[in-house]
Amino acid sequence: MNIGILGYGTVGRNVHKLLGAVDGVSVKYVLEQRGKLTESFMTPDPELILSDPDIELIVDALPGIHPSYEYMKEALSHGKHVVSSNKAAICFGFTELHELAKENHVSLLYEASCGGGIPIIEEILRIGALDDISRVSGILNGTSNYMLWQMDKAGMSYEDALRDAQRLGYAEADPTADVSGFDVKNKIIILSSLAFDGYVEKDIPMIGIEAITKEMMDGLRAQQKAVKLMGIAVKEGDRYALAVTPVIVSSLSLEANVPLNFNIVSFEGNYVGEVKLYGQGAGGDPTADAVVRDILKVARGDAACYERHFTKTLAYDPSLLRGRCHVGDRVLEDAVLAEASAQAIREQVPFAFEFNA
Repeated sequence: MNIGILGYGTVGRNVHKLLGAVDGVSVKYVLEQRGKLTESFMTPDPELILSDPDIELIVDALPGIHPSYEYMKEALSHGKHVVSSNKAAICFGFTELHELAKENHVSLLYEASCGGGIPIIEEILRIGALDDISRVSGILNGTSNYMLWQMDKAGMSYEDALRDAQRLGYAEADPTADVSGFDVKNKIIILSSLAFDGYVEKDIPMIGIEAITKEMMDGLRAQQKAVKLMGIAVKEGDRYALAVTPVIVSSLSLEANVPLNFNIVSFEGNYVGEVKLYGQGAGGDPTADAVVRDILKVARGDAACYERHFTKTLAYDPSLLRGRCHVGDRVLEDAVLAEASAQAIREQVPFAFEFNA
């Protein structure tokens, strides 16, 4: 199988390296910027890759929505399989990309888009083939988790924790996507669509960690609690709700003890019960590992086992997510998360959500 790789950053380089040890798979072209063409297989021309009839599979290892989304559309339209690590582009074009893959009888796989090397999507699809999955939640962003961990365990302020994360390379110079919740939003939309077997709403409640203070963390610690930025989604029948929010958890919970830049995801099926997956949610090697596993599914001819058909028509009902909402120094009992978090944003005060006991 001949492959084209779009992008030669951390993920693209590591995918190329790992494929060197895989029999039957050959990288024909890699898309790279002009001025960085150091190898014969590199090209600055995406059309050379996307229109090549010998290339059967495209790996999208580019950042951002555009032009990644357009490249994936073109590849699928040309009858090429697509494997992507780009959660922003996958989330943006989720419905259209899946419909294009179906129309052209090719596979669209994106395990690496949610949780790096953790096989979250594979397990959701495997268990969802039998079970009705009613809940998905998790710590899905290593940067925000690292910062909250340092604020809780090392007593850092938000500003000091952010500087520390930037120093270590966990946070970008502009950390908005991580600390405001956009990264988690993309992931929970993808995961809940797969878990619930239907296309979900993208305009969902989202509140990040910018307003979380050291004083709030200290107060929670005194109550044997902690706060984590999480994506959460629930379903009852054909109704569902999802959100991105700081969540208050018991200090004895697994979530409270996920350290540094690690991730954890849990989901619940009607037969299997609760399942939790933990591991490195980012990084070149873990993410590339997930990409290559998807490539091997296509090469072995069993990719169809890891695809959803999105057969259910779902109704968005934000009232399904309700609980104890901490808005500034007030606690609203049995409040709807969407309404309470919007109030916190208007008032520019800290917000955290706590499931009803």
